[in-house]
Amino acid sequence: MELIILGSSAAIPVRERNLPSTALKYKNELLLFDCGEDLQRRLIEAGLKFNKPLKILISHFHGDHIIGLPGLLFRFGLIERTAPVVIFGPRNLFLYLLVHRKILGLKANYPIKIVEIDHDNKKLIEFHGLESEIPNRELNLDENIIFDGKRYSLKYALVEHSVLTYAYSFIEKPRNGKFNPDRAIELGIPKSNLWKTLQEGEIIEYEGKTIDPLKEGIVGPKRPGRKVTYSGDTIPCENLIELGRDSDLLIHEATFAKELSDVAFEKKHSTSVDAANDATKMNAKQLILTHISSRYQEDANQLLQEAKLIFPNTILAKDLMRISLQ
Repeated sequence: MELIILGSSAAIPVRERNLPSTALKYKNELLLFDCGEDLQRRLIEAGLKFNKPLKILISHFHGDHIIGLPGLLFRFGLIERTAPVVIFGPRNLFLYLLVHRKILGLKANYPIKIVEIDHDNKKLIEFHGLESEIPNRELNLDENIIFDGKRYSLKYALVEHSVLTYAYSFIEKPRNGKFNPDRAIELGIPKSNLWKTLQEGEIIEYEGKTIDPLKEGIVGPKRPGRKVTYSGDTIPCENLIELGRDSDLLIHEATFAKELSDVAFEKKHSTSVDAANDATKMNAKQLILTHISSRYQEDANQLLQEAKLIFPNTILAKDLMRISLQ
């Protein structure tokens, strides 16, 4: 699993920082947290493929977080994309894309689903494709979980910003233990599709024998899943703390330095110190500061140093930075 910073600026792009977007590569799919302007170019620069299963999580409807989305969808239509796209976000997300369809001719000739999060009524509202303005179905929200798959779930929390804004967590389910190829060879199992089955922890039949990979030492015991939390834009709030509790990685906006805490509060943004305090309260393992104001374009090291005094395992986001999660 790998995290790639595609954009780390706040509101105004600068030479070294694009507008907000963060990618999470997980097995054969990609997840994007927000879609800042010129996201297509950043995907190319990061070497990310345009035809992989994709989930996009939009935190809120300020332009710096969503303007790159229509362009990305247009691009998908030009490359004969076949892999599915699922987009999550606040109510009226479909309307935003519908306007682009009606005025600019946005079409989706690939599988696409828009999932609006109706927090007030605790529902998910699904639109399949961009053609029909009638939702395909509504689902009841259970514990703010917006996706629950075989390997991971996605959960949101309402945070405190100047407009309706969500934070998101990627929560991996317990992982299979580490695979021991030497043990498989020792038991006479050839390298083949059988190894993949064994890696999944499944019992196989081979040459008349039942082989349990865990009992035979071919795989180790289950390992805890990993958790990644993305704050969106927010002032410190309890909902974010609860969502991000015990995160392996917290990507937290740090628009301002401590000296501008009054401005941050007025605009409902966080300082570097706020981010560090949140990481501490969550018991997070690592913190990435992002959404950096353009006023720090020459040197954002002040933000990093302020945060590290409180939460030492802090990194300052840089565009195209890559972080592996073991």
